[in-house]
Amino acid sequence: MPEEYDDESSSLLNRRVSRSFLDTPLGSFKGPNSLHNFASSFTRAQFFAASKIDNAIHKERSFFVKEPTGDGAEDETFDPELMIPSYRGERLSSVVHDLHRNVFMNDMDSALSPNNDVFYHDDVMDAINHSRSRQGSELFGSGIPMGRKVLPQPSFSSLRSSISMATTASHMTLKKVEDVDGNVITVLAGQSTVPQTVFNSVNVLIGVGLLALPVGIMKAGWVFGVPILIACGIATFWTATLLSKAMETDATIMTYADLGYAAYGSAAKLVISLLFSIDLVGAGVSLIVLFSDSFVGVLSDDPTTTKIITFFILTPFTFIPLPILSIFSLLGILSTITITLLVIACGLLKQTSPGSLVEVMPTNLWPENYVNLLLAIGILMAPFGGHAIFPNLRSDMRNPKHFTKSLWYTYLVTLITDCSMGVFGFLMFGASCSNEVTNTLLETVGYPSWVYPLIKSLICIIPLAKTPLNAKPIISTLDVLFGVNTRTDSKVRAAINKFNKFVVRIGVNAIFVFLAIVFPEFEKIIGILGASICFIICIILPCLFYVKLCGDNLTTMDRGVLYLVVIASVVLGSLATWAVVTN
Repeated sequence: MPEEYDDESSSLLNRRVSRSFLDTPLGSFKGPNSLHNFASSFTRAQFFAASKIDNAIHKERSFFVKEPTGDGAEDETFDPELMIPSYRGERLSSVVHDLHRNVFMNDMDSALSPNNDVFYHDDVMDAINHSRSRQGSELFGSGIPMGRKVLPQPSFSSLRSSISMATTASHMTLKKVEDVDGNVITVLAGQSTVPQTVFNSVNVLIGVGLLALPVGIMKAGWVFGVPILIACGIATFWTATLLSKAMETDATIMTYADLGYAAYGSAAKLVISLLFSIDLVGAGVSLIVLFSDSFVGVLSDDPTTTKIITFFILTPFTFIPLPILSIFSLLGILSTITITLLVIACGLLKQTSPGSLVEVMPTNLWPENYVNLLLAIGILMAPFGGHAIFPNLRSDMRNPKHFTKSLWYTYLVTLITDCSMGVFGFLMFGASCSNEVTNTLLETVGYPSWVYPLIKSLICIIPLAKTPLNAKPIISTLDVLFGVNTRTDSKVRAAINKFNKFVVRIGVNAIFVFLAIVFPEFEKIIGILGASICFIICIILPCLFYVKLCGDNLTTMDRGVLYLVVIASVVLGSLATWAVVTN
């Protein structure tokens, strides 16, 4: 069980709290759920999403390992005191060492040790900046070389630093946890509250997949469509709780990849990385299709030309730093929710069909054929694909035991939003539903004139916000493969690295656009993501992880139910994938 170590010196805490109160930006001292802390929590969640793919397949944990490598080479992520990096990439121990020297050693003998817990934002940032400026120097100016290397860090621009400071919590908390082998490790304690975790989780789940839900219900019919949508929500909620319970078996498990390694070793971690990569590519392609479908006739009358123009519009956003992208991501979820409300409002404003909730279109109770039913399964499953980030969000909570509570609120909000879009969209357009509901709405005449540019503007924001974040993990992986972040004294090599970094970012977006041209149907892209990737990541693997890690506490009946769910998911996922691919 995790063991937390609190600072016993009340006078020290009082002095630090007094200083922090005066130096903290306005709004940051209004409790754990202040606007500033919400922004900080949201920024961390975007960091988790941008670091979804774990390139270190051989490592037991995403952030640290137990020992240096056996061949004598030093593992740069290992630290005997604090084995998890800070949110900006530095090993936290180097920050703590600087804090000892720069902040506390000058005014008191009892400097904070890694066993104590409160480090305020200004001190941490000062220490980080100082550690960057003295990389490669001697420790404390005493002539004694540092015991361990500080990883090379990129320089931050003043704009990026300002935004980072504006969205960072006012303090960092450390705690000691004990793994299953009894090793005690100091890690960053979670900072997010239940409301913040709910907000971050809803942001993960409510995406462009809901725009295809009217098509999914239309293909399945009323009798199967709505029940399947609700069943997908309930099933993924249940498996999310299984992930949480599996993480309780070892306090050092912090990511989905950690769960995979703990259950089945490095092979599982490799499979998970591949699945995440496919999921990210599919999401990127769907965003390109969404953007281009909405702007055909504006940017160009030809869909292919529109997608090529889309490439030039979206690519520059890939070069924007993550803190700024986090702000765009917030605009993305607000746009998605606003689109849902706007679609319903349009249905109420229009008095005649098609596109009206006052005079609804004819709808079908049953699927036209079994192939359409299988297609619907993938489309209706797609909006619930948030499990890849759920372990990170749980680890970031102040009290991870409340994660299940946060899931109740998350899935309640998500199901209400998804059902609203699916049901109202189907009533408004009936059998004429095709691709994303917004595209059908834009092709329907009779709405107030302000509706069309407003929807186009909102749709424009979503790809601008989401595409760079989907590309980030893939870009990071390719950066590692090509070694573009390797520090070098050679100007030629440095220039080559910069060129390769540029090519990687251009190339990832080019792949998105190329696949969007080859696979232009939005609902099919969403369907194959739901039928294949979501079934594996959100149902099959969580059940297998739970059986493997919690098997000693399961009854024969429990095991039977879990294996039955796995088998049923394999069959349904395979059939639904076949239906999408062959149709």
